Amino acid sequence: MSNASLELGGDNWAAKDTKLLASTVSDDSGRFYPREFTFARGSNLSATRVNEDGLIEKGYENLLLNSNLFDNGGVAPTIWQKGQNIVTGGQAGYDGTNDAWLIDKQNTSGTYIAQGISKTGVHTISLYAKAGSLKHMVIWASGGDVEEASFLLEGDGSITRTFNTPSASIQRVGASDWYRCEIVVLDTSQIRIYPASSGSSVSGTLGNIYIQDAMLNQGLAALPYIESGASTAKAGILENEPRIDYSSGTASLLLEPQRTNLITQSEYIAGLSIASSATLSLESEANPSGGGFAYKVTATEVSSRVQRSIGTQGSNFVFSGFFKGSGAATRIRFRNNQGEGVFYNIDANGAFTLYSENAVNDNYGIEDYGNGWHRIFFETTTSNSSVNYAQVYCDVLDGDGSVLAWGLQAEQGSYPTSYIPTYGTSQTRADDFGNNNNILAKPVAFGANDDFTFYYEGSFDKDGNNGMVFGGGAAGSGADYKNYLWLTASGMLLKGTSETSMASTTFNQVKNTNYKLLVKRDGSRIDFFINGTKIPTTQASTNTAFTLRSVGWSYSNTVYQISGNIKQFKALPTALTDNECIELTTI
Repeated sequence: MSNASLELGGDNWAAKDTKLLASTVSDDSGRFYPREFTFARGSNLSATRVNEDGLIEKGYENLLLNSNLFDNGGVAPTIWQKGQNIVTGGQAGYDGTNDAWLIDKQNTSGTYIAQGISKTGVHTISLYAKAGSLKHMVIWASGGDVEEASFLLEGDGSITRTFNTPSASIQRVGASDWYRCEIVVLDTSQIRIYPASSGSSVSGTLGNIYIQDAMLNQGLAALPYIESGASTAKAGILENEPRIDYSSGTASLLLEPQRTNLITQSEYIAGLSIASSATLSLESEANPSGGGFAYKVTATEVSSRVQRSIGTQGSNFVFSGFFKGSGAATRIRFRNNQGEGVFYNIDANGAFTLYSENAVNDNYGIEDYGNGWHRIFFETTTSNSSVNYAQVYCDVLDGDGSVLAWGLQAEQGSYPTSYIPTYGTSQTRADDFGNNNNILAKPVAFGANDDFTFYYEGSFDKDGNNGMVFGGGAAGSGADYKNYLWLTASGMLLKGTSETSMASTTFNQVKNTNYKLLVKRDGSRIDFFINGTKIPTTQASTNTAFTLRSVGWSYSNTVYQISGNIKQFKALPTALTDNECIELTTI
């Protein structure tokens, strides 16, 4: 087959910063060159993807400033207040560097080093620490309430006291004398680190400990450390970064419309309302993101449940959540307070079996995320006149069962999109086509009599007559930007310069189904191929110029954009044979 003028994806999807990489163009010699395509989504960290390991990957941020600069020599601004401590840098650290600090307590009263930071919602404070002449450290936070935990820095490490915190943990770093200590806080205006002589008091004996790499991140667990300076630091899936997704088992570019998760505590299930005496416990359980926690919801009666109001909303909402059996047979009822939802039996081995459903248009489903976790969803017709609730009944068999829950979501639409984490407030993942300036292709022009082939592989997730456009996206105005290949829920349409109709065919698009689509112009004829089959085509004025200027969005209408998973796109400056087209598009 001939070399492509433009190729996106295939086995070569990759991203770097805000650029989409591994896309190639060829010059007249047929040689290929890498190109970078700009990409835009939004200004927060609410987008996720499924990575190569099958785990949900998030963006995250170290919200502390100067996270490993506990003494800047008095140069303003002084981020860390060190009180009556002598703070000395250049100490041997847990990571083989000399980036650790000695905190030497100079007063028997409760001296500490501190950083003021005003944050609401669920956060985790973490810090690497090692015993000096003192063997205890206390992490303290103030906000709505005082929360603290005391850590013993010897042996395998232990937590000797907690107060008000939902969770605290300590993990030894290999066989060293260093430990990573963490504490979950619900709100905070200041964090403090105390060297301590015991686990019950921050006052007492003079002495010292070593510390390194402080971090404050959203969520119920400490994430991999990232160093901050005068501004916060970010890692994982970032703003404006293309999401190379592996949810289908192979790499694809995930593109989605704007959605908002209205459930404000998607992982902190204890932050939801509890009804009919449901009990909750935070368990050491690997969740779908790879994190080591999940909440167990246990029933004490058949109507025991957790729930969250999402207010008065319009119709076409979809609820979703991740659930796992807890080792005994039970039944989960996932529904709203108007009776719409689904029931699943879960056996002692964690297998899910549908018991019954009452979902709008029978629109519900379940997806296996591995390790016993399943994502359940259903569509609901919420009412503007009543407050609607997302409800999880943990047992409706005999009133004493339990289920593990994580990642609850309520979003407007009729199908679930990728997980949007929340930590105390609703979060909006912006449209992957937020500024009409992404996935830009180098213009590839075809004359009125030139042959060409366009090939696409991927899936679609939009509703109704929404579709996607290749070609129509030139910056500016005039005839050129009218060129487009439009794929809708009911067909494909190819238009050339000045929107001259070239050819069309019917096509009953099914959401979340992988397709291989192809259109070729061979002389005065245009043909369409879908999944290895040549489709009857209505011919029009085929002798029309066509300039491919973009892949993925319409210049004039944001409705006509790709939404789904793009696996590959090719534009070839020749017409393939019918056999080649069939071979290329066969699933």
